[in-house]
Amino acid sequence: MKIADTLSRANWQLILAAPVAAGILHICATLAAPHLTAASAYSRLAPGLPVNRMQVLNVAAPGAEPLPFMSPDARYAMCRFDTSGGPVTVSSTLPPDQGWTLTVVTPQGDNIYATASVPSRPTPVSLVLVPSEEAFLGVTPESRGIARDVQPPTAVSATKGIVVVRGPDKGFSYQRQVEAALKDAQCTARSF
Repeated sequence: MKIADTLSRANWQLILAAPVAAGILHICATLAAPHLTAASAYSRLAPGLPVNRMQVLNVAAPGAEPLPFMSPDARYAMCRFDTSGGPVTVSSTLPPDQGWTLTVVTPQGDNIYATASVPSRPTPVSLVLVPSEEAFLGVTPESRGIARDVQPPTAVSATKGIVVVRGPDKGFSYQRQVEAALKDAQCTARSF
């Protein structure tokens, strides 16, 4: 009888409100966390990367990673881009191996473009990063009656950020191939 008396006197509104309030607090904390961090990935990487030029990073060693928790089984090439002076062209050919990716990340950590390699063939990637709100890249060859042999580059609207090319580190035997593919990636200011 005592359990029934206790349950009848319980404040059910308070009991139901507690998990709802905890859920709301959890969602707010999760959404606020990126804005409350002391140092973002962009602020850590940007000072060491040249503007609009791809740089192959050294092998990540324990305690000497550019960012915490970087995968030791991967090699990276990165480019800090700034489109305030005009569009930036990014190109790379991802080898036909699993694990190769190219991503474009904003200073806030948003992935605005990502692609992965196709295991059966090399994957060419060609992007033009344009300042926000600006999408016109000039008159296309097709509009002038000229057939285009290759696919046109994809336009991505972004002002600043980092382009990351990631390749698997498959050991000493493949080191030259991985290094060559990373060095082949380009990130340059586009001139008209």
